[in-house]
Amino acid sequence: SARIGRVMPVIIDEVGEPDDDGDIGATGRSQADAPEIDGNVFLRNVPSGLAAGDIVEVQIEDADAHDLFGYIAKN
Repeated sequence: SARIGRVMPVIIDEVGEPDDDGDIGATGRSQADAPEIDGNVFLRNVPSGLAAGDIVEVQIEDADAHDLFGYIAKN
């Protein structure tokens, strides 16, 4: 919860398919997190051109015990 409200770099691991509204979600991790071991960063409303391996600045808006939730920060 200490990261809520912060902007942090996130590496994208997986990009989902558009839902019924056309919104695309993605899963990534912060630089300090190891894949499949540490928590994930779940992103909402990502652009269609986003791909695994991309690094984006993410505004963290929520957290649970292990994961963070946010969206790509606008520059």
